[in-house]
Amino acid sequence: MKKNTLSIVATAALITILCVCFMTGCNGGHPDKGGVMPPIGLPNLDSAYSEGEVGDIIENPVISTDVQNDMYLSLDPHTANYTLMKDFIKKGRSIESIRNVISIDHMLNYFDHDLPSPQDDELLAMKASVFDCPYNESKKLLSIGLKAKEVETKTLANNIVMLLDVSGSMSGDDKIELMKKSMILMAENLNPDDTLSIVTYSNKTRTVLDGARIGDNMNKIKRAINDLRADGGTNGSDGIQTAYEVAKSHFINDGNNRVILASDGDFNIGISDVGELKEFISEKRDGGIYLTCIGLGNIGDYSISTMEALARSGNGYWGFIRNMDDARKMLVEDLSSSIITVARDVKAKIKFSTETVKNFRLLGFERSIISENDYEENDTDAGELGSNFEMIVCFEIELKEGVDVSADEAITLAQIDIRYKSPQATSEDESQELNLPISSDVYSAEPSDNDMFVSGVIEFALVALNSKYKAQADIDEVIERLQILPAEDKYKLEFLELVKTYKDLLNNIPTE
Repeated sequence: MKKNTLSIVATAALITILCVCFMTGCNGGHPDKGGVMPPIGLPNLDSAYSEGEVGDIIENPVISTDVQNDMYLSLDPHTANYTLMKDFIKKGRSIESIRNVISIDHMLNYFDHDLPSPQDDELLAMKASVFDCPYNESKKLLSIGLKAKEVETKTLANNIVMLLDVSGSMSGDDKIELMKKSMILMAENLNPDDTLSIVTYSNKTRTVLDGARIGDNMNKIKRAINDLRADGGTNGSDGIQTAYEVAKSHFINDGNNRVILASDGDFNIGISDVGELKEFISEKRDGGIYLTCIGLGNIGDYSISTMEALARSGNGYWGFIRNMDDARKMLVEDLSSSIITVARDVKAKIKFSTETVKNFRLLGFERSIISENDYEENDTDAGELGSNFEMIVCFEIELKEGVDVSADEAITLAQIDIRYKSPQATSEDESQELNLPISSDVYSAEPSDNDMFVSGVIEFALVALNSKYKAQADIDEVIERLQILPAEDKYKLEFLELVKTYKDLLNNIPTE
């Protein structure tokens, strides 16, 4: 997807994994002018994958504006790690296991944030706020909110290909049975005139349903899905090629053409040349066929890497389903966000004032840092935002001595630039740009309810990560802050209960 600057060891490990798993596309940052060589984040490919275990999380560092005052990001919308974290906490998994799936950006991406919608013909809208950091009195939190235009599935002609893993590793209620229920649920929420195809793969690839109109074939669709059985190996490379061929044969101009991959990510046969497969996926992406990846079951470290890499390579979204509640959120409530792309190649430039900001630290997005060159180049592949999707990018910032954001006179803190393209744009089309200067005008001594929630998510993540940057972060403070917020959003209420459950797990750790 984006250019890679992993170390030689990490690159070698990644190539080995991708050759086994048939895919590539993991992005990274660059040491070019203006770019930061990023920490790789979760999982740590340098040490973990060769041993088959998740490694320590490498967090983004504090950066002095005297050394560098800018940062460039691909704005990737993935949420999978938050769903994994939820499941681990609810099932009482170890603190270490939970720590290894903490991803601040995945957590923040999961929630609605009451952001303003784009107006008129705009595809994206942006809002920023600055408020006191509740766990570190020397810092402020800068929250940048981005919201995509809403496009309902019923207003768009959809050509959907379900690419379903029916290999032996998919056996079980939490894999193939959950997948079947989830895919039927999604089919029931598509439009009667939409086109649906089903491709399955194990040792062999089979086109079970080819271009059926949903309204005329719902019973046939349900029977085809319910009849699926798990058996054999996993020839994922053949499956992905067949799915794209089927999608192309039913391509809808000015419609939504998408492959939905549902798998545990355990690809073990059908090894393909990495470069050729990357070129194949990119070609289909550039041809207007996008991808949604859905993980199922007790997915392993290798599987996390391959599913995320494929999603990134295919202009895709990467989510996780552990139960039918997850399925309803992704495939009913957030269906348009999951399958309809509103803006592609979305990337951000954040430039801090050297006069007012002493240092800054990006919270999450460890895998999404790119270089200045990648930001400036028009053909750089970056993140894709789905319909009505809301994203928060947060920084801890420390102001220079004597700078007072509460003073009457406004002072400049930063400049945010967002570049993006419409889904119909070609790689040669120029990006559109959205600009937002950030001054002390957006500072509030009394943060909004959403800013309070965002800070709670971040503070909890720092505790769960046992971050060296956690300062005075405290789980009781998080609970107290979340409990006073309006009890309207069931997913935010669920997060509060997760924090309480996590606290119980901490309290029950045996002492030596």
